Amino acid sequence: MYMSAKEAAEKWGISERRVRILCAEGRVDGVLRTSWAWNIPSDTPKPADGRQLRHMKNHDLRIGGMDFSRLDNEAEKLTHLQDAPAFLSSYRHLVSRCVLSIFASEDITIRTQQLAVLYSQCFVDDLQFEIQMLALNLRSALLRLPHQFGLGPVVGKSHKMPMSEQRLSVLYQILMQGLEDDEPFAYRSIEASPEHKTPSIKEQMETLFVQYDRDWKHLHPVVRAIFLYGELLRIRPYGRYDGLLAALAFAQELISGGFPPVLVDVEHIDEFKAAMILTRSRGNYQNALHMIEQMLVFECSTLTQGA
Repeated sequence: MYMSAKEAAEKWGISERRVRILCAEGRVDGVLRTSWAWNIPSDTPKPADGRQLRHMKNHDLRIGGMDFSRLDNEAEKLTHLQDAPAFLSSYRHLVSRCVLSIFASEDITIRTQQLAVLYSQCFVDDLQFEIQMLALNLRSALLRLPHQFGLGPVVGKSHKMPMSEQRLSVLYQILMQGLEDDEPFAYRSIEASPEHKTPSIKEQMETLFVQYDRDWKHLHPVVRAIFLYGELLRIRPYGRYDGLLAALAFAQELISGGFPPVLVDVEHIDEFKAAMILTRSRGNYQNALHMIEQMLVFECSTLTQGA
């Protein structure tokens, strides 16, 4: 059963305009849009007030002194490329490198040769089926992003949209395709502690997107992307393959900002993981951001030369 935006407004005690804004921001669970109308599940709770969530911030996230001029110059070169087929050929190689790094960041073992065999449309006998499905789903999502949002000479088919809980849920469904039932995915539950009130995953996610929409809105795209990545790693919203989801959200944020999707190369993944642990304990992203910046400069240059 669904209710209209007007019915939801009456039920929640807010204006119909506010309901439509919440739906557009992806903050209403299970909402569907048909033409101009929003269809809201009748049992969906009222989203928490973002103004009341501000006090729940866990860290003052810091980046130190960063100069992105070199990176921005390399990314700018991508916009002047004209050979889309050559660009996409180079981009496919980048995606394979990116998938290897993403798996390594989550301690999932897959060799370069195994990935090459899998991406040549052959299943790998000595590789777990679930890992193969994840690798295929991850590659499919990463290959689709430039066509969706645009990158370099590739023109996107849709407007660049900010990340939201709804969009994140869609990415998770894409990632888990063929591995889970068709039932809606739900956030994991947290055991309540009588000594300490731990916010639910839903509350933590709402807090995250309040920060994303307001506090991070005017940050450099790469900074916004790595903040989102780090917070999703910390929250682990679904409890299964959340690191892969965080990397996929990171990739979409980078592409929306005009940068290719990357993580650090496999050889330096342990150093990167240590830097990400520092972000959770101190909110300091400087080391992790520096490594991502170096990788982005390299991949932008590689794409430019390849096209």
